[in-house]
Amino acid sequence: MAFWKKIMTFALAGILAVQLGGCGSGEAQDEEIEEIKVEVVGEEAAKEEPAEVLSDLETTITWWTYPIFVQEEGQEDGAYEQQLIKEFNKKYPNITVELRMLDYTEGPSQVQSVIESESGEMPNVLLDEPGRISSYAKKGVLADISDMFTEEVASDIVSEGILSACRNGDAYVMYPLSGSNYVMAFNRYMIEGSGAIELMNREGACTWTTDAFEQVLERLNASGFNSGMLYCSGIAGDYATRSFITNLYDGSLMNEDMTAYTMNSEENRQALSKIKEWMEKGWILNGSAFSGADAVASFVSGENSYCLLWSLPQALSNAEALAENGVEVVVMPYPSADGVPSLEFMLNGFCIFENGDADKLQASRYLVDFLCNDESVAVENVVRSGAFPVRTSMGDVYEGNADAQLYEALMPYSGTYYNKVEGFEEMRVYWYQMETEILNEEYSVEDATDSFVEYADKTLVKEEKEE
Repeated sequence: MAFWKKIMTFALAGILAVQLGGCGSGEAQDEEIEEIKVEVVGEEAAKEEPAEVLSDLETTITWWTYPIFVQEEGQEDGAYEQQLIKEFNKKYPNITVELRMLDYTEGPSQVQSVIESESGEMPNVLLDEPGRISSYAKKGVLADISDMFTEEVASDIVSEGILSACRNGDAYVMYPLSGSNYVMAFNRYMIEGSGAIELMNREGACTWTTDAFEQVLERLNASGFNSGMLYCSGIAGDYATRSFITNLYDGSLMNEDMTAYTMNSEENRQALSKIKEWMEKGWILNGSAFSGADAVASFVSGENSYCLLWSLPQALSNAEALAENGVEVVVMPYPSADGVPSLEFMLNGFCIFENGDADKLQASRYLVDFLCNDESVAVENVVRSGAFPVRTSMGDVYEGNADAQLYEALMPYSGTYYNKVEGFEEMRVYWYQMETEILNEEYSVEDATDSFVEYADKTLVKEEKEE
């Protein structure tokens, strides 16, 4: 647990809502999360000598944010953000930043309301996730911040997938701060007891092949350990099953320009057929009657040897139960045919709203650049967000901790961010329907994937037809 104590209480930072709610997975746990006391990285920064003034621009801007950053113990949401504003004002003394804290229940509707209201005053800067930010960009209310993505910045971002998540068309509309990949988990006692751990790469990012994964399943089964499940009840946790299935034989959910779904490709059909084969052997369980939360609960209880649905929030919210049940988790990325996975991820970043005021737009750029890049606060902001750097140059922000290094090493494998495409929420329903049809042998792999593509493609052009 030393790693989690070192990086603070992720859930208190709001990462549970960002990773599970913001990305549309919806499997937030109901368990109470114990507060973890930790040392604060960079807490002496405010005691340093006054910073050099970088601009005398004078204006007032508003910064709206969800409770993404961890606060000091006993402090209310917004305390750390106010300290950041004070640090910002050392370099930009004439820019007044007015802070507004949003919550994940009402916040999205409040932002939407001011966008739609002719009398509403939109924020200048918003810290959020790509799905919502993309929806605002499609309404034409965000500033093009492509000028902030210099060649140096773009080449420093850990993956093209993250860069793509920040774009709307050809324009950049989101400046990234931190992120984290979704992964799977194994029960250490079971993989060591079966000898399966010998087949698993435990170096660096721990990437591995589908062939190696299959051998691990065989050993676990031969040793009498219970398998994990491919759950299909409800849409919660669908990102995990998408990553698992599409990576097995290097397929993809959509084509490269995200204009059509590709689940009926040869690669994806091979993956689904292989899953059926594993299910018949008992190497993977038919979870058509179970949800993502059920899969996590079964793993945490020590019943199942692996779980397809795992991330930082699961590790935190289940830490006490894992300890009580004697379950030690071994995190692994999803296996792929070529050993190079394309992982789904959560991402924190900033957008700037277009209001026609050149001074406010410039001041907003100064604020975003300061929060993400200034050496006095950038590392601590990443740590307090409960995630990992999206900039290669930032290096190891968790001081050599092995668990953190795995997550950091996985960031370059961040793949396509699908959540921002039109009709994504509707598509998710068809996704689980397809899985259920295949696992329960209601339809063949060919028929089920053809049906999925037919209906999923219609969600991409829904608004166009209505117009």
